[in-house]
Amino acid sequence: MNHERSKIGIDSFQLKCLGIFFMTLDHIGSYLVAGIGPNLFRTAGRIVAPLFLYVAVNSAYHTRNKLRYVLRLYIAHVLICLTTLFLTTCMRDVFGEHAQFSILPAFIYMILIIWIREECRKPLFQILSIGMLMLPNVLLLFSGPFSEICHIFFPDLLSVPYSPFFVMMGICWYFAESREKQMYILVAFSCLALIGAQIVGRLNIWLYTDFFHANQFWMILFLPLMYLYNGQQGKPIRKFFYVYYPLHIYVLMLIGQW
Repeated sequence: MNHERSKIGIDSFQLKCLGIFFMTLDHIGSYLVAGIGPNLFRTAGRIVAPLFLYVAVNSAYHTRNKLRYVLRLYIAHVLICLTTLFLTTCMRDVFGEHAQFSILPAFIYMILIIWIREECRKPLFQILSIGMLMLPNVLLLFSGPFSEICHIFFPDLLSVPYSPFFVMMGICWYFAESREKQMYILVAFSCLALIGAQIVGRLNIWLYTDFFHANQFWMILFLPLMYLYNGQQGKPIRKFFYVYYPLHIYVLMLIGQW
């Protein structure tokens, strides 16, 4: 991973602020203007997922305790999902009926795989440890009527938001040796999303359609922001993001239901 730092460019705080701006546009397109002509809000919002994935990658590199970071993400994920479940069931008339939206499981699995790769020196142990991450998939097969609750507490790797390919992109970023290689990785996965969308559409196989979607190619728009990132932390904004992320969506759900 590229560890070079410069005072020129945008720091992590500024990058997150841009992410919050584009995230809000994306969710306006999702909850308020969906189905009304060409949705430019959603196209511009394709920047958001890779942007915050990149932020998580850099946070994973700089944190002293990756497992503590994973635990913090997991707690935030569970709280967001339980709140969403309550609002869209017990208060459905007010907020409407919506699916879960937490993207945090993708970050959690990415950091766990990175931790395993760094801590387990022997390849066999790495394979076994990563294989254990598939246990939630097995558990969900026997969850029956409690599948939604089980999926909140035990998110599975194969159904994380934006698919396991998104997790793979973050892992490739982490172990890339330079910023230039990270940019090539973004271009490669953007093209993969576009090509995969054509293949999936022609074969009529609805596999990972949130990633294999023609619009997902536009995550390549994150390229100039990745180039401008200077490696500096800037002002801390962690707690604000954890609050703003679900809160603004609930507000948009409320407005959309009105």
